[in-house]
Amino acid sequence: MLTDTGATSGQLRQNPQFAYTAGGMRLVGPVQANQRRNSVRSRLVVLLGAGMTTLLAAVTGTAGVNAAADDRAAFVAESRAAGLSAEQAVGLQNKVDAYLAKLAENATQVAPNRIDLDGAMLNVTVPGEKQPRPLGEVTTNEYNSPYCIGRADYLFFCAYQYEDFRGDNIGMYRCDYYVIPWYTRGSWENSQTAGTRPRTYFLNGSSWLMPPAHSEQARNVDWAPVLRIRNC
Repeated sequence: MLTDTGATSGQLRQNPQFAYTAGGMRLVGPVQANQRRNSVRSRLVVLLGAGMTTLLAAVTGTAGVNAAADDRAAFVAESRAAGLSAEQAVGLQNKVDAYLAKLAENATQVAPNRIDLDGAMLNVTVPGEKQPRPLGEVTTNEYNSPYCIGRADYLFFCAYQYEDFRGDNIGMYRCDYYVIPWYTRGSWENSQTAGTRPRTYFLNGSSWLMPPAHSEQARNVDWAPVLRIRNC
């Protein structure tokens, strides 16, 4: 008499399934088969999830690039409306873009030639000119005005890219640390409240407590070794 040794009373034998290995074919039970199916499903879910993440990242990145390009075009258009030639407008925006890349998240362009440093304003010269000048509509705050043109207005510490208070400048009006992005010989003027002493921090870790207001240095300021300035 034949007996079904694979089943107990009241049970039916499960259909055997086979798996292929390096040593040939072997028999596997239903639990093992289910585990393999679940493993395959899990891998598919992970792969699909990774694909969606990559797609969303690409879409988000593209949107960010498009928004930046739109802003850039708008500022160039403002420069053209203010009377700059196409070459001047693009050249000015290229200078601003270079500052934005260097100063990263601490910098926001608020006008064709002005970058808000959250407590200071970086004013950028039109290519070929010696001093910054107002361009476009000022909408952010009162400190968008170029308070460092020629000399520093009262309550400001102004750092200048070049000697004799010329070139791009940073007007600092709130007490904080500000990165100096230049490698030139420049100048500075401290026109803050009487006795206020800024401190310059150098790349080598040293620092210099600057003279109290009112004070200035019109020539021979080497910005190359300077990391940042705290204006108070």
